Amino acid sequence: ANFTSCDCATGAPDNDDSENILGGDAVEDAKHEAMKQARIRRGEEIKSKVRSMSVSDLLGMIFGAQQERVSTYKIYENGLSTILLSRDITDYPALCAKVTASFSVLSDTINAAKSSLVEQHKRKDISTVVDQLQKQECDKLNFTAALHLERLRLNNSELGVGNDADERAKKLLKESIQTLQGKISLTVQSINESIDELRCIAVDEEE
Repeated sequence: ANFTSCDCATGAPDNDDSENILGGDAVEDAKHEAMKQARIRRGEEIKSKVRSMSVSDLLGMIFGAQQERVSTYKIYENGLSTILLSRDITDYPALCAKVTASFSVLSDTINAAKSSLVEQHKRKDISTVVDQLQKQECDKLNFTAALHLERLRLNNSELGVGNDADERAKKLLKESIQTLQGKISLTVQSINESIDELRCIAVDEEE
C-alpha cells in the first residue's frame, strides 16, 4: 500500500454529470498544485535558514524533526484506534492527509539540513547516514500504511462487511498484520541505530 494514496482519497460524485466530474477534477488539480507550490516555497525558506547553521545546529535540527516524527506517528496510531472503535472509516482519508502533510514538512526539513551539511560543510559522511535514515523512515511509513489497511480490513471482516467475512480470510489478515508488525519492529531498530550513529557524530562535533 502506498501511504500517499490516502491523501488523494475523494468521495464519488453524486451523479454522472460530466461537468460536475470535470469541475471536481479541476478543484483537486488546483488543490494539489497549491500544495506543490507551498512545498516549493517552504523548501526555499528552509534552505535559506540552514545555510548559515553549524554542523551541530544542523544535527540538532535533524534530531528535532525525528522527535516530531515520533509525535506524528502517535497521532496516526491514535487516530486509527479511534476510527476502529467508532467503526466509521470515512474519517481515515482525512487522518492520512493530516499526517502526510506533517511527514512531508519533516522530511523536507531533514533533506534541507542534509544538503547544507554537504554543500556548506562538505560532510558527506553525515549525509550518507541521513540518507540511510530517510530510506528507513520511508520503509516504516509504507509498512505502517499497509498495516493500517490490513487492520481496517480485519475490522470490516469481523463486522461481516465485504468479501472477507469468513474465518479463513480473518486468519490470513491476522497473519499479514503480524508480518507487518515484525517488519516495522526491525525497521525501528535500524532507525534507532542510524540516530545513535548521528548522536555519536554530534558528540564529536562538540568536543
